[in-house]
Amino acid sequence: MSEAIKFTDLIGNTPLVDLSSMLKKPIKLYAKCEFMNPGLSMKDRVVRYILAKAKKEQRLKPGGTIVCASSGNTGCSTAMLGAIDGYKVIIVTTKKCSLEKQNHIRAYNAKLIVVNENEYTKYARELALKHGYFDINQYDNLDNPQAYYLNLGPEIWQQSKQQISHFVMTASTFGCITGVARYLKEKNPKIKIILVDPLNSGISHYYHAYQRQSQPSFTPNTENYLIEGAGKNEPTQCTDFSLIDDIVNISDTEAVNCCHHLAQKEGLIIGGSSGLNIAACVKIAEQLTQGTLVSILCDHGVKYLSKIYDPSYLQQQQIELR
Repeated sequence: MSEAIKFTDLIGNTPLVDLSSMLKKPIKLYAKCEFMNPGLSMKDRVVRYILAKAKKEQRLKPGGTIVCASSGNTGCSTAMLGAIDGYKVIIVTTKKCSLEKQNHIRAYNAKLIVVNENEYTKYARELALKHGYFDINQYDNLDNPQAYYLNLGPEIWQQSKQQISHFVMTASTFGCITGVARYLKEKNPKIKIILVDPLNSGISHYYHAYQRQSQPSFTPNTENYLIEGAGKNEPTQCTDFSLIDDIVNISDTEAVNCCHHLAQKEGLIIGGSSGLNIAACVKIAEQLTQGTLVSILCDHGVKYLSKIYDPSYLQQQQIELR
């Protein structure tokens, strides 16, 4: 019998699965199973790193309170790791956050505050400042990309046997794509970093303005999109467009259909952001003759059973399965 380990020791070192069957060309497509982290998402990595560093630097002391603004998954990871270490946790999320993620957070006895989508980061920041709480501040905390630079980037490089040609990833905080891209570009500057952005997210506008070296004048989109934890109205402090080689837009319908295809053909129940990623990989591969694409299966689909896996919800949202 192998020696027992701590539950949190299961964070990271997730497997890389072969999804090349999704492509009709002799191109490799691999994906990291980040839903196999204890909190069922990639966000365990960044929260563990931020909290460990804050404790070491005595910015977070025993018995303290942690505040986190989150679209859901970082909140789940913060609630889980905070509970293990005996901290009080307050998660501020939006009405877009699935009921499953909200209940996941509450299961750890964290306080959950649900506000409008354009208010949650400001609400959390002001709450932390007012009471002297420790703020995860994932959107502007540069420890976020650093966490992925130190762990996820090296894992992808090693598990792909240094054959990776494209890293394809959606973004909301931009921590993952920035940290992983920085690591991979240091190993091989020829690796292409492709940002996947939901239709109606504002990031494409900013990216193309960056490419033109112009200052964007921008009015936020009035149209919504369904996929959680992906896209943004504007870049965060963790964004580094200089590391991104191209951007691909994927619709809700494309992402949801990709999720259902992976469930039926590969047995994978994944979240909508993972559907964005793999749908983008399929689209990118159509333009290639060779290469090895690597992407991320960001979180588990059980977090969205009432949404992207609920036929009645999809019908209400006019999402047609193909």
